[in-house]
Amino acid sequence: MLPAMAAPSPRVETLGDKVQLSLVPPQFLFPPTGLIEHRAIENALIIGGGPAGLAAAIKLAERGMKVTILEMRSPNYSRPHHLNAREDTLHSLRDLGVYEQVRQASGWEEHPVCESKWQPLHGQADLTLGEASVGQVRISDVEKALFDKSQRMGVLFLEGQTAELQSNSNGMYSVVARPVDGGPAEGMGQPDLVIVADGANSPTRRALNIEFLEESTPRYYLGGLIDKSIGPDFRKVGLHDGNQLIHMMATGHSKYPSTWVSVEGDASLQTMSVEERDRYLADRATLLMNQKITPEDIGWGSGQMTIVQNKRAAAATAGENVVLIGDSLRTGSVWVSGGLNLALTTDVYNLEQVVDNINIRGFTREQALQDYDIRSTLATKAWHVAGSDELEGRVKQLEDNVTYICSTKP
Repeated sequence: MLPAMAAPSPRVETLGDKVQLSLVPPQFLFPPTGLIEHRAIENALIIGGGPAGLAAAIKLAERGMKVTILEMRSPNYSRPHHLNAREDTLHSLRDLGVYEQVRQASGWEEHPVCESKWQPLHGQADLTLGEASVGQVRISDVEKALFDKSQRMGVLFLEGQTAELQSNSNGMYSVVARPVDGGPAEGMGQPDLVIVADGANSPTRRALNIEFLEESTPRYYLGGLIDKSIGPDFRKVGLHDGNQLIHMMATGHSKYPSTWVSVEGDASLQTMSVEERDRYLADRATLLMNQKITPEDIGWGSGQMTIVQNKRAAAATAGENVVLIGDSLRTGSVWVSGGLNLALTTDVYNLEQVVDNINIRGFTREQALQDYDIRSTLATKAWHVAGSDELEGRVKQLEDNVTYICSTKP
C-alpha cells in the first residue's frame, strides 16, 4: 500500500443526481511532490469513464492509488451491443473481480465460438483457430459491473466534466476540469499519471497534437439490434458481391430476445437515407439470421453508419505523465474482435507495468513511458494484422455465393 498523500481532499457535493466537484484549494487535488524523474505514482486521473477507463481505475486503486475519473456523460450504461468476449477477456474480468456479476447479468455459459480451419484465398499457409469464448455479453453489462466495482474501490467518478491538459516546464501535464453545462472550471493540479481513455474521436489526443495515423482503407458498416432471436449463436459470414467480399456478423443471446447484427457495405452507405440504410440492413440480416427481417424489426442503432479503419496514435504517451489506452490509442476491425477485448487485457496489463516499473523496478519516467509506447505499438500492429488477414478473405467454404466463416452451431 502506498502512503497516503498529505494533500487537501476534494469536497464533493450532490445536487440532485449530479456529483459536483469543489476543491480547497482547487489547484492542489494532486500536488507535485519530489523530483519528477523518479517521482512515484501515487495518484491517477482518468479522462473517460468507459470500460477501458473503469478497468484501469480498478487496477490502479488495487495498488492503493487515489484515482479520479472525469466523464462527460452520466454512467447509465445502456448500450445493448452484444460482445464476443475472448477467453483472455474472461480471465481479465475475473482478475478485475467482475466476472460473476457480468455472467449473471448476461446469463451465458462458456462455449467455443469458433473452431475452424481457415483456407486462405491467397495460397498462404492454413491458420487453425480454436478459441473458447463467449458470444453473448452485453457491453452495458460489462460497463455496469466495472462501474460498481470502481465505486466499491473508492474511485471518485465526476460526471459532466471534460478535461483540458496544460503543459508545464517540468514535462508534466496539469488538468483543468470543465463542466459540460458551462459552469466554472476547476484546476485539478498535476496528477502523477493521466490516462486518456476518451474514445476513438478523443478530443484530448487531438489537443495533445498526437496524430491519428490511418493504416488501412476505410470500411463502411451498418449495425443494429434486431428484435428477433437466434439464441446464443454467433455467426460470421462473408458474402461475395461481384468481386468484393463483404462481411456480416450476428451475435445472439440466450437471455435477451434480440440479436446484434453488423453488416458491411461500401461508400454509398454515406449518402443513403435512414430508411434506405434500414432496408439494406434488414435484407442482409434476413440472410444472416435465416429468417425474415424487416426495417421495423431494427431497434437501437437504426439508420446509423460506422466507418471502421485501422488507425493508431503516433505516440502512446505525452510528456512525463500522460498515457493513452483503448480506442483513444487505436481503432481497428471488429471482425477479428473489438477493441474492448484489447483494452481490458493488453492495455490494462501494460498500464500496470508503467506503475510497477516506476514504483518497484526503479525505472525513470522516461524509461517507463518508452516501454509502454513499445508494448502498445506491438499490440496494435498484431491486432491490425490479424484483422486485415481475416477481412481479406480467410474462408472456410464457398456455397451459393456465400462464404460461411464460423458459427457456434454446425
